[in-house]
Amino acid sequence: GKDGAVVALDPSNGDVLVMTSSPRFDQNDFIGGISSKKWKALIEDPGKPMTNKAIQAEYPPASTYKIVTALAGLEEKIIDINTKEFCSGFINYGKRRYGCWYKHGHGEVNVIKAIAQSCDVFFYKLGGKIGVDTLAQYAKGSGLGKSTGILIENERNGLIPTSAWKKKRFKESWKGGENLSIAIGQGYNLVTPLQLAVFISAVGNGGTIYKP
Repeated sequence: GKDGAVVALDPSNGDVLVMTSSPRFDQNDFIGGISSKKWKALIEDPGKPMTNKAIQAEYPPASTYKIVTALAGLEEKIIDINTKEFCSGFINYGKRRYGCWYKHGHGEVNVIKAIAQSCDVFFYKLGGKIGVDTLAQYAKGSGLGKSTGILIENERNGLIPTSAWKKKRFKESWKGGENLSIAIGQGYNLVTPLQLAVFISAVGNGGTIYKP
């Protein structure tokens, strides 16, 4: 009864164990020609049953992207395992207040605790130091924002934004506050469920990205 997708991969080799998209449709309806009534119902269904959401739906990665931000911060030596930030439940940036999902604040957290508790404030601060272009470098290096190469047609690429992309797309410069949204997987970020499964598999297996 839900719209979406489920993907499960074997992280040791990239084998696809589960890949399903919902809602589905009966392919037998196309044998001998589908009726105009059924075709109309399919193309007008708000759940988009003819879209394979595992490889064609593009979603903001949300808090899963915090792992990318953590990787970038560690690799660029902006933080280490002992770096701590205090989360009071929000930070002020310019004239805007950016809230953490936990409004009471997580207190003092390092990168491991920040991932475990999904602390927005830790990653707001880290993303502001890293910047969109370096984050994009690590996101793309992690397999996001590009085809996985799975042997199924019409796979979508998603989108990992850069300052140059925004300038070309909107004729506007990248704003500092946008780094905060990007760092927690919001903003212009778009990925497919399969891309995320490939990425998380690489995290789980020690860093190898397998073609699914």
